[in-house]
Amino acid sequence: GDLTSTDGAQSQARLSLAKGDLRTAESNLIGARERYIQVVGKAPGELEPPPPLPGLPGSPQDAVSVALDSNPDLIAAKFRKEAARRDVAVAGAARLPKISLFSGVDYTDYLGSLKSATLPPGSLVQNSTSAQAGIRATIPLFQGGLPAARERLAQANENALMEQEIAAEREVIAQTRAAYASWQAANEIIASTQTAVDAATLSLEGVRAENSVGNRTILDILDAERELLQTRVRLVTARRNAYVAGFSLLAAMGKAEAQDLGLEG
Repeated sequence: GDLTSTDGAQSQARLSLAKGDLRTAESNLIGARERYIQVVGKAPGELEPPPPLPGLPGSPQDAVSVALDSNPDLIAAKFRKEAARRDVAVAGAARLPKISLFSGVDYTDYLGSLKSATLPPGSLVQNSTSAQAGIRATIPLFQGGLPAARERLAQANENALMEQEIAAEREVIAQTRAAYASWQAANEIIASTQTAVDAATLSLEGVRAENSVGNRTILDILDAERELLQTRVRLVTARRNAYVAGFSLLAAMGKAEAQDLGLEG
């Protein structure tokens, strides 16, 4: 007689919500299994915790320094700019004189078909060899401005790629700093959530003790158990988010390759 029908209705509502959460969790689990099979090729068994990520930086400055040297997007932008710089030199070379060397050897065999009515048979040579070598110089006199136009076009392309390199560098710096902040925040959330789990565990023990002397109801115990379960779920989620944030940080730094992670095979 300690509880009313309102408490019973509240318990029924919580039960319905719990059933809905259970169905959602089961659906998410099926989706996670299917994604695992898609990537790995077989169903998951007894999975072990992922290994710790190597090479995580100690400060955002260290992360940015590594990213400026190893980020693949930034490296690609630098190579594109370097290629454009060489294209400018190639375009400008079209206005310069050209010197080329040439050589060749010719061999002809008549296969005994040469004959003469006045000379005895076998006196004619049935094959011949000739060789040639030389130097050729070409000096452009009038080109109608085409080489100059091509050089200006190459210079404009180089300037555009230089701007793209600067934009890529700024984007890499921003991504790296943001990823580092997310990783640090995820680690702090783990610490605070662990404190919440410890507090919820102590609270559940206290509620059970008070229930033994009649100061708490079964509903209070269930509420405390639910709160503890929710904080445990948040702790697991926080650990997962921290791992993903650390991997995103390594990817922004350009250190997410197989050899950087120490993956075998």
